[in-house]
Amino acid sequence: MSAAGFTYRLFLAHPRGEAPAQGWPSLWMLDGNAAFSRLDAALLEAHPGLAVVGIGYPVEEAFDGASRARDYTPVPLEAPMHGRGRDWDFGGEAAFRARLLGPLAQALTERAPLDPARRSLWGHSYGGVFALATLLSEPSAFRAYMPVSATTGFGGRSLFAMEAEAPRLADGRAEVLIMLGDSEHRSGTPAPEAPRPNPDTLEMGALLARRSDLHVQVEVLEGLGHGATFAASLPRCFALAEG
Repeated sequence: MSAAGFTYRLFLAHPRGEAPAQGWPSLWMLDGNAAFSRLDAALLEAHPGLAVVGIGYPVEEAFDGASRARDYTPVPLEAPMHGRGRDWDFGGEAAFRARLLGPLAQALTERAPLDPARRSLWGHSYGGVFALATLLSEPSAFRAYMPVSATTGFGGRSLFAMEAEAPRLADGRAEVLIMLGDSEHRSGTPAPEAPRPNPDTLEMGALLARRSDLHVQVEVLEGLGHGATFAASLPRCFALAEG
């Protein structure tokens, strides 16, 4: 589907039978190509009342690195160091959010009845950055936010600058489930340290936990690095989205 000149691939798995009057609760998953390739029947059957949405890209690969860098990141305060020598554009999260909550959301609700008051947002790595940026910009857009292994220090800690001026929810509280592995952060200067959780993510979790309009949980997954948390987070996040 095209939106504002950009093309996306939408995925949708919804429950069988008649939807509730307000529509189904839904889990919106960034990196939809990769996310839907990791879903299995047992996970979906364990949550029979939950619709699952994937927002991906029209590529054969699981990830479109350049597109996700453009769409999922805030304007950097410092040049990002992605370490792959690619000339990627960054800083388009606000524009992508407008597409996500506008034409992409409209296209999805035309395919299945989704309750706008019971939708949750999941993202891994840069997707986790987008989940946090959305929480810090439009906290009412989703009922729950699930940043997994977010690259929280991105761009000279742009997210922390956003947090300092973030709006609060006028009514109710949003659920925030931050998940990360205990082996994600490793310093190589001057000598390698033992792996440990990302300290920027732990710091962000502590800041968000001070807010009365958020219910924040931080879960550190034992023995897991950055990539392994992608699939490991799904059972917990599905349960929160359906609840």
